[in-house]
Amino acid sequence: MRKIIIANWKMHYGPMKAGAWMRVFRRERLPKDIDIGIAIPHVSLAAARSSIGRASVPLVGAQNVFWQNEGAFTGETSPAMLKEFEVAFCLVGHSERRFFLGETDEMVAKKASALQKTGIQPIICVGENATEHKKGEALKVVKRQLLSAVKGLKGDGETAPLIAYEPIWAISTGKQASPCSPHDAKNMHEWIREILEKKFGKAGKNIRILYGGSVDPHNVADYLSTSHIDGALVGNASLDPQAFGLLCRSAVTA
Repeated sequence: MRKIIIANWKMHYGPMKAGAWMRVFRRERLPKDIDIGIAIPHVSLAAARSSIGRASVPLVGAQNVFWQNEGAFTGETSPAMLKEFEVAFCLVGHSERRFFLGETDEMVAKKASALQKTGIQPIICVGENATEHKKGEALKVVKRQLLSAVKGLKGDGETAPLIAYEPIWAISTGKQASPCSPHDAKNMHEWIREILEKKFGKAGKNIRILYGGSVDPHNVADYLSTSHIDGALVGNASLDPQAFGLLCRSAVTA
């Protein structure tokens, strides 16, 4: 299965800095045997797209979406709007949105469905927090989040979902995080694969499952060389274009 690396800039880089980032990144020596994408803030999508030009790498994605294509939803961005930017994918259910903004499993499911119907690939984020992890509830939490999110989706085709497992307890947010080892990540990814195969049958074997937990150039190969891990969702380590280029090159040694 072809590996994929997705950068998530989070709330960084307005149009000017986004364009500058892309111009530097395009000069990086990028591997041709993996897919590379950048999840970009909505306000910077046009600048990023312009800086890429006709280049096919990286894929442009968004970080969030609303589940209606139009209406009285002040401040929201619809799938149809994202489609005009030629967005290839969009994150939904990221742990930060679940925690800080109260996004529910139902909201995540509606967003994923709306994206797929519009021809945009949803990347569905799932994962347990520190309390759930300590209580031994990780499998239960991830199964609930996953089954809710994929309930109304198709499991095959160009818009088949990607799943990103985020062990929230292992994500560095300025504090020292406890590591989630490649072995631990493998076990969770294997569990996710079983759920996907039960839901989608043969198509479930081909849905890529990404790992997102403080991935950097030093550890990316360890994760991607582990079975059942098909890619990485990268946060802080993607903010420097040259460091992210190094991470992408390091990933191909997996």
